[in-house]
Amino acid sequence: MPYFSFSIKSNIDKILHFLGDNNINLEINTKYYSKNSKIYKLFNNRKYYNLIENIQYEKREKIKLIGKKILICLPPSIGLGDSVEYALFSKALVESNLFDKVGIAYVDRFKIIFKKFFNLSNIYPNFISQTELNTYDTIFHVTLEINQLKNQKYSREDIEGALTHYFNIKKFRKKITKNYNKINKITIFPISESPLRTLNDKLINNLVRKFNNYSFDIILDRSSEISNYLDKLISSDNINKIYPENLIDLIKEIEKVEFGIFPDSGPLHLAKILGIRGILLTTTVNGKKLLNGFNSIEEFLNNYQSNYCSAPCGLTNIFNYNNSIGCYDSLKIKKNEILNLKSFNKLQRGSLKKNYINFIDNPVGCHDNIDVKSLYKHLIEKLNNYGSRNS
Repeated sequence: MPYFSFSIKSNIDKILHFLGDNNINLEINTKYYSKNSKIYKLFNNRKYYNLIENIQYEKREKIKLIGKKILICLPPSIGLGDSVEYALFSKALVESNLFDKVGIAYVDRFKIIFKKFFNLSNIYPNFISQTELNTYDTIFHVTLEINQLKNQKYSREDIEGALTHYFNIKKFRKKITKNYNKINKITIFPISESPLRTLNDKLINNLVRKFNNYSFDIILDRSSEISNYLDKLISSDNINKIYPENLIDLIKEIEKVEFGIFPDSGPLHLAKILGIRGILLTTTVNGKKLLNGFNSIEEFLNNYQSNYCSAPCGLTNIFNYNNSIGCYDSLKIKKNEILNLKSFNKLQRGSLKKNYINFIDNPVGCHDNIDVKSLYKHLIEKLNNYGSRNS
């Protein structure tokens, strides 16, 4: 992962337009630090050599002594779900009063999560200047300091739990008023960045047919190949398909959900802290780690087992191993065989994304193991508890 510094010799706002509101006015001849791989590739493009004064990799240093002003440096390319977990930890750290100043760097486009829902300050989306960096006496790179968070793609861990444990602080929990209003609409968030954690069209269509006395919203994403493929397969009967154009639109849709059905995806994490009612359909990631004591959303357990894995295995996406693409079960390999590798770089090479659709059409074992009849029964009981249309 890139951790780099750079300085510019000319205004570069135009080439950073894709950062939107998270862009800042970079000053000429000022040293900045970043972890954004897209920016690193952009700055190394020969076309922009005349705009960049200097760019170089930086070595992350393990902390030797924790001071009183700490900068938490997140790993690059976090998603919505991870941003909520890091924000929960960051709020807990601020509330602990262990430090005189707490900053959070490299939150990328999720600054709104830290600001709107946790009222945190000192947030640096993509850049932090040398001058700002010098205001902190402790630079804490999360995946350098917390061993159990290094292999998140292959063994998903509890981000908030690992960090609050490290600092020996109490988790932050805001009191949530329970909602007992009658449920008229069910919202399904089927899309994940991984086919292992995406709900397939058969399950969605069956749910809509079974609960045809409810209206349904299906939240899709036109920027996702997985979503566009599923969109064609999901029936439009009794369904309102919604396509949020950006993060703000997605947040608005989550905030108005009456009852949600979630896989392990970003919307789940935001919904749980808002007290949104619903269920989580577990496949590869442990529901206890995902929900972490938030109880408005209930886990529908998956007990799939094979000679190679037991659900939930902790894997977040398919990978390439010995030129074959799949998961632990489909590739018939033990989890420890992967976790014991010296390097994981080769696992993400090859045509992974070109195989996503194949794994939607041919779900892995834990997906096939979802007991639809038990799910129907569970949903009816859950909905009836809220005075829904089945009561």
